Amino acid sequence: MATSSLSLSSTSFSSPKLLSTSSSSLVSFTPQVFFHNKSCNFNRVEILRRTHESLSVKALTLDFSGSFFEGGVGEDDEPPSSGGILATEEKEEPQCPPGLRQYETMAVLRPDMNEDERLTLTQKYEELIVAGGGMYVEVFNRGVIPLAYSIKKKNKAGETNTYLDGIYLLFTYFTKPESITALEARLIRDDDVIRSSSFKIRKRKY
Repeated sequence: MATSSLSLSSTSFSSPKLLSTSSSSLVSFTPQVFFHNKSCNFNRVEILRRTHESLSVKALTLDFSGSFFEGGVGEDDEPPSSGGILATEEKEEPQCPPGLRQYETMAVLRPDMNEDERLTLTQKYEELIVAGGGMYVEVFNRGVIPLAYSIKKKNKAGETNTYLDGIYLLFTYFTKPESITALEARLIRDDDVIRSSSFKIRKRKY
């Protein structure tokens, strides 16, 4: 009986048809075969899982490199520096003082002005805005930009010039509404200013 059991067990691996028989010797060997396969599959799953975890960590490092979340979010990580938060707080828009309104003035200057001339003009209008009761004056130089259409302007000497581009300066500030008229009149008379316009900024209500 022992010999026949061995012969059946050996043939069970060589012929799939013998696995469907109801021999007791085959049944006794079946748990060993499935146990072996299960252990192999378990080891394979563990290897794949570890490989997947290592790849996931690398992906996180690449995705968040150079960002606010650089270095991961583990328990041992140090909290992020508050420098970025402080910089954001410093750039917050100031509150409008009582009795004032927020305005923007766009001034287009002659494109042939040099840097010293532009700085002198900028300082002149900053002082004019402050003298009219303005506060929190900021100036943004957007450089030389082509005009949407040509502009002709006659200077005080009687010469007419045609401009195709100009230096764009944006002034943002808070001031009294009645001071805008004097500012616009001064800009119109300035030979260095091709075109200017002022707007009241209205806050959106969400």
